[in-house]
Amino acid sequence: MGNLQLRYNERLILSGLANKWQKIGSKGGMLYLTNQRLAFIANGFSSRIDEIPLSEIQTSGNTFHFKTSSNVISFNMTISMKSGEKVGFVVTRNQKDIWIEKIGQAIFENISSNISMPDMPAEVRAQVMPQIKVIDCKSCGAFIVVMSGSLAKCEYCGRPAVG
Repeated sequence: MGNLQLRYNERLILSGLANKWQKIGSKGGMLYLTNQRLAFIANGFSSRIDEIPLSEIQTSGNTFHFKTSSNVISFNMTISMKSGEKVGFVVTRNQKDIWIEKIGQAIFENISSNISMPDMPAEVRAQVMPQIKVIDCKSCGAFIVVMSGSLAKCEYCGRPAVG
C-alpha cells in the first residue's frame, strides 16, 4: 500500500483504512483527507490514486451532498461530485464520527479560503468567520453550512437544522 505524496501547501488531516465502492463490490485500501482533497490508494501493486478535490464536492445552497448509512460493522459515505458522479467509501463505525467532523471542517476551510470579502474589514471578518459552522443533517447526513445559533434547511431532505 502506497503513501500519499502531499502537494505544495497541502497538509494531511486524517488517514485510515477504508474500502472504495466500485461497480462490482469494493476495493480495500487507505483513505486520506487533506486540506485539498480526499484520496484513496488501493491495496496491491497499483500506483493509481483516486482523488476527489474538496472543491469538486457538489453543494446546493448551504448543503454539501454527502450521504451516509451504516450497519453494525461499517459506515458508508457517499459523496456527490459536481460532475454528477457519486463516490462511496466505507470506514469502520468507530471512526465514522471523526471522518464526518474532519471532512466537514476540511470542506469549510476550503470554501472559506476561497471566499472573498473585500468590503469587510479584517477585524469584522475575524469576528464573523468563527461563527460559521458546518454540521451534519441528523436525517440524511448531508453537510450544512450555518451561522452559529441560526436555523437552516437541509436542501437534500428538507429537515431543519440549528447551528
